[in-house]
Amino acid sequence: MHKPSLLIADDEDIIRKRVGLMLGSSFRIQEVSTAKDAMEASSGDFDVILLDIMFPDGNGVDICRSIKKDDPHSTVLINSSMETVEAWNQAFEAGADGYFEKRELLNTDPRKICLMINSLVERNRLRKRTEEINRKQAKLLSVLTHDVRAPFQALLGAMSLLKRSDIPPELSINVDRMFESANQQLSFINSLLELLRLDSGLTQLRLLPTDVNLAVNQSVQTMRTLAMAKDLKIETELQKDLPKVSGDIGQITRILNNLISNAIKFTNRGGIIRIHTNELSKKGTSGVSVAVSDNGIGISDQDRERLFSPFHRGREKGTDGEVGSGLGLSICKELIELHNGTIELDSYPGKGSMFKLWFPLPQ
Repeated sequence: MHKPSLLIADDEDIIRKRVGLMLGSSFRIQEVSTAKDAMEASSGDFDVILLDIMFPDGNGVDICRSIKKDDPHSTVLINSSMETVEAWNQAFEAGADGYFEKRELLNTDPRKICLMINSLVERNRLRKRTEEINRKQAKLLSVLTHDVRAPFQALLGAMSLLKRSDIPPELSINVDRMFESANQQLSFINSLLELLRLDSGLTQLRLLPTDVNLAVNQSVQTMRTLAMAKDLKIETELQKDLPKVSGDIGQITRILNNLISNAIKFTNRGGIIRIHTNELSKKGTSGVSVAVSDNGIGISDQDRERLFSPFHRGREKGTDGEVGSGLGLSICKELIELHNGTIELDSYPGKGSMFKLWFPLPQ
């Protein structure tokens, strides 16, 4: 079995020997006694570096800071006879993964020490792997954003010109169908890219004091034309002097756009969509609630269980035959959780649905 490698850097010969005897069965050990040798040896491929704080020719905290600057994912432990809070602070501010007091180290079961060290090494490896994956995903998303979206945008532009040109009615119908199909595909691509960004942790919120009522009004303004096309009314009941949440108004508006769009899709012509806001505490935490309700066809129990899962499409089509991407509600869930909020659903088949958002107030 391959043993991980451990560099012990300490100017006290007895400490190096005792630690070596304690951990030698679990690690391949190399010893150095000066700060200069520690710096030179640390450039090697060690899984763990155990550093004293004080050397005749240098300081272990400075060495730790230098190692972590070159490789943030290296595992560096400070081992010192200095039993002060200041020493701890200096070590961890320099990026140390752990701090041993020598007296404690020499009197601890070696198996416990090995378990702790291996846990820290694995944690750093996982962090490094996660960051590598995120970088690759960011690169892939950049390529997809340009190379996949651009052709559809060009196609839609060309078809828009064609729709406005003088063409026979029978061709105009086909062009309209092509335009609608391409538009749906571009919408799906945009939603998919956004979901991938959220899953990769690449979506960053711009958190500012935010009036949720303002986000509601912006969303209603955007969605009103779509509602009017189905002869639907949108009514709002917004609490005045609503306290501000810490939120990204653009992303909150996006959540509301998705919910109102769904309500429009699954409500019969002549129906009503209602939105109301109020101050609401949950489990002792003050917050703001936003409810989007409709008197549409509702959601079945089977669909409700998987409603917020990516790519899940309900069994019911929209009341005018509309079909969604199956990504909108999963994006809503990701975005509301980034705000440390919640999203809930009450729905009864044939009677309508109510989606309830909740945002905590700043503490």
